[in-house]
Amino acid sequence: MKKHIIPMLTAMLSTALLVAGISSATADEKKAPTKKTAKAKKKKSPFYPFRGKIKAVDAEKKTVTLPGAKGKPDRVFRITEATKLRLDGKSAKFADVKSGLFAGGRAKKAEKGTPEATTLNVRTKLPEKKKKKPADGA
Repeated sequence: MKKHIIPMLTAMLSTALLVAGISSATADEKKAPTKKTAKAKKKKSPFYPFRGKIKAVDAEKKTVTLPGAKGKPDRVFRITEATKLRLDGKSAKFADVKSGLFAGGRAKKAEKGTPEATTLNVRTKLPEKKKKKPADGA
């Protein structure tokens, strides 16, 4: 009788270990990616938008300064030969850019130093905000 019990117990134990190994492997495959791994895969663009009222223009350094958000430092953008400048929708030169005008555009992050503006759209007047229409039931 003992001769039959030992091989049977060995077979049952090995089967149990095999089933446990398969179920843990499939559980690992079904795990959803964590937020950190999902964010790590998504590459961030080196470009970002900006807008605001021009606080200062430095002709020597070819920079434009916009005020920072509340409690933040001012934002300075370098203007290069490759920067596309527009004043009220028309092509412009850096000499046309003055403090007090409204600007918006796209800048490229700099590893060191001042970010570079790739586009700078300047307006003499702030564009009017679109008013929301009230709902019919109000």
